[in-house]
Amino acid sequence: MDKKTKNPLLAGLINVLIPGSSQLYVNNDRAKFIRAFVVGAIALTVAVLLGSLIQNTRGYSLPQGVCMGSLVTAVAAVLFISGRKVAGERNSEKDNAAYYNSMRRDSHEAKQTAAKKAQDEGLASEQKDAEPKTK
Repeated sequence: MDKKTKNPLLAGLINVLIPGSSQLYVNNDRAKFIRAFVVGAIALTVAVLLGSLIQNTRGYSLPQGVCMGSLVTAVAAVLFISGRKVAGERNSEKDNAAYYNSMRRDSHEAKQTAAKKAQDEGLASEQKDAEPKTK
């Protein structure tokens, strides 16, 4: 797994251009990409068809393409936000894991330092940390 931080802005932009591509960029997950691509393509198609249908309704006074453009822009905004969210969640998970690992390491080092100090002061005998063996 790639341990680099992923750019949320780039993830959002490529998700607008190709729905679901943020899943490939961030997680390298082809199954989620295919699902998101299908859902995004359907949403864009529905936006275009619905906008065209509304525009062709009698008595509708907006200039040609405004309704369809508004709906497509709304879908693109949702795609952008979802792409940014995927990258942000992954970066947050990565940061949390790094923090947890650093705390574990610091905790282990702190225990070793405390044990060494106790040994130096004669409060503890020099015993190696014995791990209980499991079968």
